[in-house]
Amino acid sequence: MAPWCNVQQCEINCKERSKNDSMAALEESKEAGNEEEALLTGAAKTLCIPNEQTGVEKGKKCFACDTPATCTALWGRSY
Repeated sequence: MAPWCNVQQCEINCKERSKNDSMAALEESKEAGNEEEALLTGAAKTLCIPNEQTGVEKGKKCFACDTPATCTALWGRSY
């Protein structure tokens, strides 16, 4: 669960950044000779925005883009 701005472009940017981070970690593992090491890769995305919001604290920033948060969302990765 994380504070979020609820802007689609922010989610798209977060997906791309997390996908790139996963792929970079996979490459680093391969370069280090750890090809047998299992790494999970995948892009982060919103899984749900609970209907019952307890309210976002005043001044809380979106975890992904640092703009004012408007809700709290459950985030996860798809594998």
